[in-house]
Amino acid sequence: MLLRRRFPDATAYELAQQAFNDVRLSVITAGAAMGLAANPLLSVASALADLSITTRAQLFAAACAAELLIPGFLNSETARYELLVPVLGSTVISQLAVELGLKAARTATRDAVMKRVFGRRVTQRALITKTIPLVGCLIGGAWNAMEVEVIKNRTLRYLTNQVMDPVKVVDVEVVPG
Repeated sequence: MLLRRRFPDATAYELAQQAFNDVRLSVITAGAAMGLAANPLLSVASALADLSITTRAQLFAAACAAELLIPGFLNSETARYELLVPVLGSTVISQLAVELGLKAARTATRDAVMKRVFGRRVTQRALITKTIPLVGCLIGGAWNAMEVEVIKNRTLRYLTNQVMDPVKVVDVEVVPG
């Protein structure tokens, strides 16, 4: 495994942490790119792309962590679904919250800058095209950085049984009534 070659003296837990640290940059970049979109149509498309990139990166890191902490974990039939428990616990809600936060920040930033800093000398169009996307970029990247840290901690606790036992899948048979 590449992580083992990069960190030969690290424990399995430290390597699992490093798996999440390695995906952090791509997740931050996706969040920052989402925040740059000032156009509402681009904003929706970039939010969907951010959700996809973030979820896939975190699932990949969770799979690496699972295999490092519980060798053979990925060979089980339920591994794919079990990894969704810690990762998807807050991802969708988090993405909705960041989208709402970005819209609120854009509005607040535009109003504050127009009224207090620039007065009426700067046109609204110039402000929107230069200032607001930068604020959105910072918020999107910072939010994703915090989210990957939360999911890393939740996943590692889950895989080391500090929070809950693994999910047990039960076969259910429907009996015609």
